[in-house]
Amino acid sequence: MNVNKISRYVVNPGAFIADLVIPSAHGPRRFGDCMADFQRERFEAIVPALVAVARGERPPIGRHWWEATKGASKDSDLACCLLWLLAFAKRPLDCQVGAADADQADELRKAARDVLHLNPWLAQRVTIQNRRIVCEATGAACDIIPADVGGSHGARPDVLIVNEISHVTKQEFAENLMDNAAKVPHGLVVVATNAGFISTWQHRWRELAVDSDRWFFHKFDKPAPWLDAAEIEEAKRRNSRSRYLRLWWGVWCSGAGDALDPDDIAACTDAKAGPLTANEQGFGWVAGLDLGIKNDRSALVVLGVDGTAERVRLAQCQAWSPGPAGEVDLEEVKLGVAQASLQYRNLIVGYDPHQCEYMAQTLRREGVNMLPVPFSGKNCDAMASAVLQFFRSRTITLYPDAELLSDLGRLMITEKSYGFKLEAPRDKTGHADRATALAIALPLAGDAMANWLPQTLTLDFPIMGGFPSASQFPGWG
Repeated sequence: MNVNKISRYVVNPGAFIADLVIPSAHGPRRFGDCMADFQRERFEAIVPALVAVARGERPPIGRHWWEATKGASKDSDLACCLLWLLAFAKRPLDCQVGAADADQADELRKAARDVLHLNPWLAQRVTIQNRRIVCEATGAACDIIPADVGGSHGARPDVLIVNEISHVTKQEFAENLMDNAAKVPHGLVVVATNAGFISTWQHRWRELAVDSDRWFFHKFDKPAPWLDAAEIEEAKRRNSRSRYLRLWWGVWCSGAGDALDPDDIAACTDAKAGPLTANEQGFGWVAGLDLGIKNDRSALVVLGVDGTAERVRLAQCQAWSPGPAGEVDLEEVKLGVAQASLQYRNLIVGYDPHQCEYMAQTLRREGVNMLPVPFSGKNCDAMASAVLQFFRSRTITLYPDAELLSDLGRLMITEKSYGFKLEAPRDKTGHADRATALAIALPLAGDAMANWLPQTLTLDFPIMGGFPSASQFPGWG
């Protein structure tokens, strides 16, 4: 690398960023040759802040809100800013990146890794560790902190990036990060996010940024110009309307969930229907058990599978709330599962073994068919896919259980490295326990329909999406 160029980069982050070789849709290219106008706007606003922080001076604007649609290079652009700070700061900076979970936190680290791979001269100066990006020459370092890992208290970061705040379900985590940054008057804060949901704390923070002179607010609310139009059209067909508008057009949506369209939930609900009894003919029975112990409810959802009609019906939905001590009475839950197994012949109960294995062992000794369904990435993707498939094809019929319908309306679908995952904001009623129990049961129901054997009603097939095989339960149905 030319020494004159390095000298220029030291004082000019914009020149550094423009000269970086980055991955693009057409292969590695110099960033300045393919940078979109909306990216130039973001960089022009933040460059003075980068220079000030690197020198230990107060930035002219120390708070930046970057709101952009999916695929609009938020992680890559932030990685370029961070790499300049780490490589050329005149003091040992302490930087932090906070994100919703480990997968989201890893996005910026991977973006920085890709840039370093294409710029070997920079990789000799900046190194990437597991959850840390470091420059030994300047003593500057960046810690990447997921919300599902402890460590948001007590720091005094010179630079804080809160990444995809619309996906951060733990408000206290984000508050801790921002309160820590507030202790550093000469610091820089960048909030980067997709559009989220109206009437949430994230939306309140957004409106504060829009109205405050202390914040630079930048919004990009259309598909990024390098994205394939056919891919956007496919996303429109794949997603619910609110999710599509939120992710690809930057529309903040009402309601707490975007996994399912309200119209699909309504179409799958029969106001005249009620729970199914074991006397119903032609059904096999599967269930999902979501076990909460402290603060959350436990829920059991039983489904009747009619493989001939290729439909699933909600047979039973029950939940157990925490008592005065804040804990669910697990003996009551065990009794409820045992009674459901007696009521619905050869019922198979899927459960997450993380908290439920001891109860499952006890129930097996009592003759209940308990099927472990670990919440691995592959299984989470299978559950999300099954929920979307059944409701969009409208091949499930619910009776009007108000709390289940409320839970379904709160479900959010998030994209992970392994596929998709269903989530729900936690509130006073928990985290959509009934909907989670339904999601555990639906892949079992889907595979039952796909491999329906009406002569014997035997559950003898590989469970969808990596679910463990249930062929050890003969005589199902």
